[in-house]
Amino acid sequence: MTPDANTWIIWGISELNGWLGHSNPTHGSPSGRDAEDCLDAHLACGIQHVVWDLGRSVLHYHSDLPHATCRGLRQPPDGATAAKRAVERLYRERCQLRAALRHAHANGMTLYGRLCMNRHYRPGTGLTGRLFENHPEWFEHRQDGWLDISRVCYGIPDVRRERIDVFMEATEIGVDGLHLDFCRQPPMVGYHPVFRQGYCEKTGSDPRTIAVNAGEEGFLVWCQYRAEAITALLRELHAELVSFRERWRRPVPIQVRVPNDGLEANLVAGLDVGTWCREGLIDELMLSELHWLEQYRTWDDRPYIELGKRHAIPVYGSSNCLPRQNIKWRDGRNWSGQLNPHGVNPLVLARRALRSHEDGASGIALYQSDTGVQWPDTREAVERLADPKRLRAYVNDPGNARRWPVTDENRDYGIDNHSAKFE
Repeated sequence: MTPDANTWIIWGISELNGWLGHSNPTHGSPSGRDAEDCLDAHLACGIQHVVWDLGRSVLHYHSDLPHATCRGLRQPPDGATAAKRAVERLYRERCQLRAALRHAHANGMTLYGRLCMNRHYRPGTGLTGRLFENHPEWFEHRQDGWLDISRVCYGIPDVRRERIDVFMEATEIGVDGLHLDFCRQPPMVGYHPVFRQGYCEKTGSDPRTIAVNAGEEGFLVWCQYRAEAITALLRELHAELVSFRERWRRPVPIQVRVPNDGLEANLVAGLDVGTWCREGLIDELMLSELHWLEQYRTWDDRPYIELGKRHAIPVYGSSNCLPRQNIKWRDGRNWSGQLNPHGVNPLVLARRALRSHEDGASGIALYQSDTGVQWPDTREAVERLADPKRLRAYVNDPGNARRWPVTDENRDYGIDNHSAKFE
């Protein structure tokens, strides 16, 4: 795909679960048309391109795959609130993906299917698919030898097969493109015996003895080795899409989202972005300012924008509607997974988007847009993103600077909400 020089697209990255319950006082749409109402809210803000949630370990649509675990079909855990039970019922009684596709296509919208690529939580919580619970040998290992039960090993062909099956089913259902989200949760690869044994056979070295040092050649050789597993996944997905594209004569682009902390840091996460671009394995690139690796603290969209220009790949700048979760309250208490009311600043969000436009991005990847299109203050900025002239006027308005003073808590608004806070 070759972007037009004047292209500027706002991609909403929406999770219906967020629309239904993430500090939404209605806990769902009163109309009962939850997917449609969520998309209409995007349209009202000028967002016509939406990445729709397919799931993580558990799928969020009605799947016919024999190995799939679908949301809403498991008994809610003891102690679940009435609101959570209601949300589970909505997923059980209606395929929200199919409903969203019907509404999107009827209204001229583009809808991609998004899958979190290595976010499996903890077995027994109801958030891990049964297939993975039944194959504990697939779970990743940490450098210290402990099992990492939140991730699985992409060096195992069956693991790659499961993700590809989900994408191909979503393609048959009718999504306009596929979104591979590698920002939940890096690293995508670890120290599974499959990787360790192969690396030992190739180099004679045990990777567990290699120090994790930024820029260290030996460490990067190990990172390059295990990153091949994710590249293999993309090659296999790309190959399977060939016949579908030929049969239906439609493109089905492959879109990926990665942290914007540099190509070397991406490689540490298992993401060989440069190879993906050179081999034509991806069609679009999205970015997220995710602070996850203490050794790499430079977050910049521009190297990716230049990479995209070299390979005719549109690149969408980093943005996020949720404030960072892993910080301290003003009284010193630690908190996580909750929304920090002091961390939101629409003007900071708008400035971030305008900078992406001036840097030459093809648009914005607006994560958790389901929240941004419903919160009144954030919506004020979001509804201006699609029009760079209105966006610039909003940013330059002195009244907005007085209304939205920048503080230590909100100056980073728009970075990935899962970002760590380094000392």
